[in-house]
Amino acid sequence: MKKILTTPIKDEDLESLNIGDVVYPTGTLVTCRDVDHRHSIELGRQLPVDLKGDAIFHARPIVRQKEDGEYEMVSIGPTTSMRMEKFEKAFIEQTGVKLIVGKGGMGPETQQGCMENKAVSNEKKKPILERINAQIRFIK
Repeated sequence: MKKILTTPIKDEDLESLNIGDVVYPTGTLVTCRDVDHRHSIELGRQLPVDLKGDAIFHARPIVRQKEDGEYEMVSIGPTTSMRMEKFEKAFIEQTGVKLIVGKGGMGPETQQGCMENKAVSNEKKKPILERINAQIRFIK
């Protein structure tokens, strides 16, 4: 099913999501690297944007300085979400972010942070995986 999530995302917006849904985030999507998570949590630095109800993309933007001194975006590449695991639970609690777009898996700390703060997590896939696993038979 197609789902459109518009930021700021509310708890109720996430309740009807199911595995297999195609999600179209609209509104604010902020790129956020592991160093941003670390600076925010370990060093207590404030982010330059308010993420409450917003979505983040674990990514590394590549920018270059133009001749006039301004910067331009060249490209954005995903970075492995597991790199944020050490900070993600506290980051979710602190920022109020509701949607995380990432590459690879997220660990138990991130999933716990998502569940406690009603953010989107891998938790919703457990019942589907259990149904799939019940159908799998190995050939001996």
